Amino acid sequence: MLQSKNVRKKNLICGGEIINKAEMRALVGTNIRRERIARNITTDELASLLGHTPSSVGLIERGDRGASAFNLFKLSKIFNVPTDQFFVESDANEKPQKKHVREKLDSLISDFNEEELACIVNIVKAVRDLKEKD
Repeated sequence: MLQSKNVRKKNLICGGEIINKAEMRALVGTNIRRERIARNITTDELASLLGHTPSSVGLIERGDRGASAFNLFKLSKIFNVPTDQFFVESDANEKPQKKHVREKLDSLISDFNEEELACIVNIVKAVRDLKEKD
């Protein structure tokens, strides 16, 4: 019984797979770094926005230190992404050009309201439908 408690403390289930704390910290750190780089934000700038030192940001990005829930909340606001974005494994198979376009679109529509986003979705659907007809 004692052993199963220890396992539950050190591991958790993520997407149906058991993942340990070190793996989770590494995943979150990698995603933070990816979001920072995608926005051309330096480690120093991010540290300033978070109220931390650049070295502590580096520790978090390398997975050597976990990010607190409050820091993840602040990061989600800085990067304009949902907090669960930090816990998702990125698609390693996505082509760099497609990823760049996706990131560019994300930055272009970051200030759009729901109505404007709905219009963009309709435009993309219309383009897709035209492409499927060809």
